Amino acid sequence: MERFQDENKWLGSFADSIDVKCPKCEAKAVIKRTYESKYLYRDTRILECKHCYFAQKGQMKKFKAIVDTFCCNNEDKIKYESQILNEKPEKINLKCPICMEQKDFKPKIEEITYGFNADLNKQRESYFNCELWYQKQFDNAIFWAYNRDHIEYLERYIRADLRERSNEGSFNKTLVSRLPQFVKSAKNREKLLKSIEKWKK
Repeated sequence: MERFQDENKWLGSFADSIDVKCPKCEAKAVIKRTYESKYLYRDTRILECKHCYFAQKGQMKKFKAIVDTFCCNNEDKIKYESQILNEKPEKINLKCPICMEQKDFKPKIEEITYGFNADLNKQRESYFNCELWYQKQFDNAIFWAYNRDHIEYLERYIRADLRERSNEGSFNKTLVSRLPQFVKSAKNREKLLKSIEKWKK
């Protein structure tokens, strides 16, 4: 009889390095923490692909310039909103509909965190919005993992005949306590283990 003892690991325990599909060439890439912050969800990430050598450090920032101000009277405003821009403009040149003059206006800048486009039907990581490398459609759900360590932890849990919880201090936030029912179900064991075997090859 195989036994699994919950180690009180949570999803973030496996998030220091996440295997993803490269948004440029679709080969296997990795997203890693830089450890510039000691807090996982505040830390900067770097995306690296060894296949096409694409690299991106930190989230991509885009900008929107907004002008909402008076020009030559206190009744009519000049209103303008730009499309998504790659850089912050210091000035926006607009024609005033009242005095008909071209003038420079200092815009308000709205910063936008920009993620890579990804298939909405796929499981994605949250920093760059990249598709996870390890994922498999399972009926109406998706079975997925961040990396090999995550896979092996899931494998030990799924393979086990006896699963022991250890929620001391976890407040029901461990990875095991939050697994979907289709992963916990014994009837799905063989199918899930086959998916894992393919991931490990």
